[in-house]
Amino acid sequence: MRPALYRTEVVHHRETPVPHDVRHRSYWWFVDLDELPRIPFIARFDARDHVGDAALGLRENLDRYLAANGIDLDDGRITMLTSARAFGYVFNPLTVYWCHDRCGAVRAVVAEVHNTYGGRHRYLVRPDDAGRAEVEKRFYVSPFYPVDGFYRMSVPEPDARLAITITLHRPDGRPFTASVRGIRRAVSLRTVAAAVIRTPLVNQLTRARIARHGIALYVKGLPVVARPAAPEGAESEFAVSESPDDNAVAARLERVLSDVTGIALPVRLRAWDGSEAGPEHGPVLVLRNRRALRRLLWSPNELGLARAYVSGDLEVEGSLAEGFRQSWSAARRGTQGAVHLDLGQRTAAIRAAVRLGLVGLPPRPPASEARLVGRRHTRERDRAAIAHHYDLSNEFYELLLDESMAYSSAYFSDADQSLADAQRDKLDLICRKLDLRPGQRLLDVGCGWGALVLHAAEYYGVHATGVTLSAQQRDFVAKRLADRGLSAQVGVRLQDYREIPTDERYDAISSIEMGEHVGEEQYPRFAQALFDHLRPGGRLLLQQMSRQADTAPGGGAFIEAYIAPDMHMRPLPDTLSFLASAGFEIRDVEAMREHYVRTVAAWVRTFEQRYDRFVNLVGEEVARVWRLYLVGGGLSFEEGRMGVDQILAVRGDENGTSGMPARRPWAQP
Repeated sequence: MRPALYRTEVVHHRETPVPHDVRHRSYWWFVDLDELPRIPFIARFDARDHVGDAALGLRENLDRYLAANGIDLDDGRITMLTSARAFGYVFNPLTVYWCHDRCGAVRAVVAEVHNTYGGRHRYLVRPDDAGRAEVEKRFYVSPFYPVDGFYRMSVPEPDARLAITITLHRPDGRPFTASVRGIRRAVSLRTVAAAVIRTPLVNQLTRARIARHGIALYVKGLPVVARPAAPEGAESEFAVSESPDDNAVAARLERVLSDVTGIALPVRLRAWDGSEAGPEHGPVLVLRNRRALRRLLWSPNELGLARAYVSGDLEVEGSLAEGFRQSWSAARRGTQGAVHLDLGQRTAAIRAAVRLGLVGLPPRPPASEARLVGRRHTRERDRAAIAHHYDLSNEFYELLLDESMAYSSAYFSDADQSLADAQRDKLDLICRKLDLRPGQRLLDVGCGWGALVLHAAEYYGVHATGVTLSAQQRDFVAKRLADRGLSAQVGVRLQDYREIPTDERYDAISSIEMGEHVGEEQYPRFAQALFDHLRPGGRLLLQQMSRQADTAPGGGAFIEAYIAPDMHMRPLPDTLSFLASAGFEIRDVEAMREHYVRTVAAWVRTFEQRYDRFVNLVGEEVARVWRLYLVGGGLSFEEGRMGVDQILAVRGDENGTSGMPARRPWAQP
């Protein structure tokens, strides 16, 4: 028998409980199992894509199945209507086999059903002369119907025309009917090309349509029926070869990772089919669905990984920090830089993605991802960037931080010191470095929740002014000032550093971990503004994060998208150069990277202890963003990719006099 193509129209009609119709065009193959065609990239017919042993041929699998059911065809032919594997991927909701005896009569029909969960099941029927038969439903296909009732099938062997109808009958009626209609075309280069051009990526489209209409039914209110355990005779698409583990999702992913990057799985991996691969001990990375990998396929970097975790498509069992530590270590050992794929590796990766059903439109980013508009570091965009991070809510930061509300690296003086005491010591150290005296004027640029201006006013008697772009921070500071009777001594403004009146001069200026938000192009202007607002002989104290020269200026795609959009860290020498160019004399630099490791560790402990409260306050998605941020940030400081430094500088007078002591009195207890 010569193979044939059918240009088909597939119709799904639902009557109850929610009316819904699906109609789309496709093309199906009709072939003889003893004479299977094979057209590179366009059509392959493999046993691995059907129920049975992948090590055997399709014909041998069907013969064994029929024999187990008491049917001997005596070498009669078996014809098959199906979708072929094309471009490395196949999805067959339905495959039908007509099993003939030696004389050509149809002895039985096998209807093989595949669901979107990887399950497969065969129904054996003996139709009448018109091709009609009934069979009890035994397989979970749709999430909207239980496994009950029976199918009434009309499955005549196709000839010039194809006409198959399957109706589900349940006690309350006929809720579902599926039909396939088509016109036969002889297989030729022209007909195959026309079919492929008319319906490209037909298998991927079929699967996508099923998902789309499933969502539509769910939105319409159709209740979901829980998926039962696989019935006897049903098989998983990941367990149809001689070595089931070799075809499991986790094993496939392990092979792709090794082949493409040369990296062994650094942590254990558990896929949505329950399969596992990788080291036996330590954290377990759980891929809850294909969407997790689709996010990585569209963003094959930390942003894709972060989106999968934030959305809940990916989970980590065990220590999230240890999982990051092992993954980053493996990446450095395996690649020593970026991964460069040759044509063969790219092809293998694409084929693996297609086989796993990962090809499709990019999933929508999580709602918590920042979406800023306009040119970087305009005043409007800077306000939006600050609001995204700092206006999350004052209640959120009160849950996370200590009583001082200091949201920056603390300064630890001994191993057993609490975070609150270390933050107080940091504030006191800044005041001593600035040599603050009663009656002096202090400007704090990016004052946060007012920790420094309050401390300087209460303990050093200064008149302080804090500026911030966060309305919630401004309101918080104003209330604290009123509660402590300091409103006449300390002021707080909702103001950009570029909006400070040009005639204002201060005895000392501080900016604590705000310079990272200024931007590379704007930093010379920022440094000059600090210089211009400082009186001759006045001191500047910057506490600012830095980075290694070969790391991302914004801290990486995740931080830039979810935490601090438009942030720009620079290597420490670059910052010192900007300050010197503005006219400052650099007098002291103190690295505090290890202090930040301990600070973040304390925040992580608080966050995990109060996780449920954070979820109740901001929702699961935002809570997952912050869990990832705190853990990843802590490791960045621990491994030296990021640092933080206190820079003390002075504006000399017209004679070059700095007024600075020859030694470091602030270093004394």
